[in-house]
Amino acid sequence: SEFLKMARLFTGETDINVWRALIGAFAYLDMIASDADRPALAATVREIVAPAAKRLGWEAKSGESALVRQLRGTLIGALGTLGDDPQVHKRARDLYARFEDNPDSADRDLMPALVNILAHCGDAARYEEFKRKFKAPRTPQEEQRFLFALANFRDRDLLKKTMEMTLDGQVRTQNSPYLMHSLMLNPACRYQAWDFARAHWDEMIQKYPDNALPRMCEAVVALLDREDEIKKFFAEHRVRLGGKIIDQHLERLSVAVGFRRREGANLQATLKG
Repeated sequence: SEFLKMARLFTGETDINVWRALIGAFAYLDMIASDADRPALAATVREIVAPAAKRLGWEAKSGESALVRQLRGTLIGALGTLGDDPQVHKRARDLYARFEDNPDSADRDLMPALVNILAHCGDAARYEEFKRKFKAPRTPQEEQRFLFALANFRDRDLLKKTMEMTLDGQVRTQNSPYLMHSLMLNPACRYQAWDFARAHWDEMIQKYPDNALPRMCEAVVALLDREDEIKKFFAEHRVRLGGKIIDQHLERLSVAVGFRRREGANLQATLKG
């Protein structure tokens, strides 16, 4: 409740670093929130972020600094994902289509946010479009952008396809652990992604770079309902490199579980209030 009171004082903030800190905190709350509480949390994000996004607008202006342009993308991206704003979804679809028709007009600071928003609210047709763009990119940056967007959809059947891509050769082995990391952070499929990783662990150990596995496992911090199971799994499945790093991830998971136990009901009451 104290954090949300404080956050409401920052609607006039213009510093991108402050906004990144605030949005990061909202992402953490989204991680511990129940499915029932998430719509109220999204409404709070819209209430706090929308005034700042409205001041900047959707179009870059002559003479703007690079930080202002980056801030626009950060705020709009938060509104369309954490804020789940349907009006932002519509505007993002329209602007993305315009940029597709005229690639030279695309705002490079806004395009990543548009892609993430369209994945967040996307259907099977959008998924297949992004998959095609990942496989036939115009630039290396575009390849990465559309690949990781495939982990941000919310349809579980589509997300299962993304999981399978991490092992069937469609994704390079150096990218696969990071794609699984993103899937395990997605509230729509995080436990499904963990079950997939656990079921295919031996194959992942063989295929994935040793130094990338601890990074993939960082996402276990989001698996709050499986703490005991996850700790037992890693006690029985030690990795070749980065064992201490995984121990730190497990500690962060325990912190998140403790935080939800202490503040979960308070969050629910504050959002309803």
